[in-house]
Amino acid sequence: MAGGYIGPSTAVAGLPQGTVWENSKCFIICLLVSIATFQYGFDTGIINGFQAMQGFLRVFGVPSTPGGSTYVIQTTFQQLITSLLQLGLIIASAIMGPFSRYLGRKAGFITASVLSIIAITIQELVTTQGPIYFARLLLGIANGMFVNLVVLYVSEASPSHLRGSFVAAYQAFNSGGGLIGAIISNAFKTNLTKHSYQYQLIILYIVPVWLILFSLYLPESPRWLATRERNDAALHSLTRLRGNALTPEQIKIELESIKEAIRIEKEIESTANFFDIFKGTDLRRTILCCCATTLHAASGINFLVGYGTVFFQVAGQTNAFVDTVILQTCGLVGALMGPFAARMIGRKTILIFGFSITTTTMFIVAILSTLAIHTTAEAGKGLVAMVCIYEWAYAISVGPLAWVVAGEIPSNRLRSMTFGFGMAIGFIFAWLTTFTTPYFINATALNLGAKVAWIWGPSNLITLVFLVFFLPETQGFSLEELDELFINKVPARKFSSYKIHGIDTAALGLEHGTQTPDADSDIKYESTHIETVPSLQQKGQ
Repeated sequence: MAGGYIGPSTAVAGLPQGTVWENSKCFIICLLVSIATFQYGFDTGIINGFQAMQGFLRVFGVPSTPGGSTYVIQTTFQQLITSLLQLGLIIASAIMGPFSRYLGRKAGFITASVLSIIAITIQELVTTQGPIYFARLLLGIANGMFVNLVVLYVSEASPSHLRGSFVAAYQAFNSGGGLIGAIISNAFKTNLTKHSYQYQLIILYIVPVWLILFSLYLPESPRWLATRERNDAALHSLTRLRGNALTPEQIKIELESIKEAIRIEKEIESTANFFDIFKGTDLRRTILCCCATTLHAASGINFLVGYGTVFFQVAGQTNAFVDTVILQTCGLVGALMGPFAARMIGRKTILIFGFSITTTTMFIVAILSTLAIHTTAEAGKGLVAMVCIYEWAYAISVGPLAWVVAGEIPSNRLRSMTFGFGMAIGFIFAWLTTFTTPYFINATALNLGAKVAWIWGPSNLITLVFLVFFLPETQGFSLEELDELFINKVPARKFSSYKIHGIDTAALGLEHGTQTPDADSDIKYESTHIETVPSLQQKGQ
């Protein structure tokens, strides 16, 4: 997805809960940082269009018939230019932990920007497939770094009570980038020269150049500075971020709470062993976490995001580029509605709502493609309408919430390891669906076209059943309360009615054999919370 886990942090009691306006300086900084995710969305939008654009295919495709003037994309090339980007995301997620831990967030933004410029330049200049493969992998690493860094920075820089709202800008830029990419691809669709794609690639330079320049002004993450024991620099950075929202004394109090949260986090993680995620009640939490991270792949969003324009073409649509613009618009609307819907309705409820719609629309697309899609204009319009409804339902539910739920389910002690394992599983399934989709839809392979919905309809239905019967509702519970629910093996259907009694750290230590009973112990968990955000997956990784 890119999505990530942000460790526990203590709530700062007694500090004023300022509005967004009062924290406008921090909000603007976070907004300008979030522009980094525009690149991933925009790249997805234009690469989607390239696969159906004759100007691009005349350079990298093959004639549809011997000596013909119309060109098509080869299945292997189609697979690799999309799936290598996904592989880059996986690599970035693997390296970002140690990289950002030792070098910081600003250095990460600059490094990712340099990688982006190199990758964009290669794609701009070469006319053979080999260097394109390398550039796509490199750009995937850069995009993965951007998304992870945005999540980290915004979560660490923003006030705790506004964190969710500030992080929401990430998805808006991601979805907005996809929409603008689709619009620009539509504008260049009739250009039959290589400039049709080169001009679009030039726009990608905007993000890395901007971030290199903005990093000269950007305050470093105060939490990262505190982990490096650079307390004076952390105080200076936090003062810049808070502006006039807090007094100097209140800023010092917040910094002390950050330092205390870091201390607690280190104590909790010092007793953790990776294989503990497969033991006791944590095994259930690991399975649920992995299931949550694979919701994106199970929904089938990857084939629409990566191959939407080609999908519309092979389904018999004459305005495939325009249809893609409409599709991206529906996704943006859903992404903007998602955070508000989840807050009002609940995570599980909105996920069930979303998958109910995606299941229904996929089966309708499958039926239309089987019966009449090539023979009636009405059926074609129906297919486009169903796919657009699907995109909206995905964006309002699965896109923003799958990673949030995956981040809340693991135990406090094993959260980093469990979430990291689940994230890897989610990315692997996303790569797998992206890599195999061309085989299903491409005319030179299985040539299923829109009938590929017969795969995703049942997949969505199975996922819907899982959500109804096995996924617990996590909204409204603190992380400590969730620990109690899982340790007491409360069924998913009874989470909302269970009466919380409280649980101490000794109970958790005993379950994993890391702590001995102490009748006099009155140690309790500090009040903690995490922030997880919609990852790359919102746009189909």
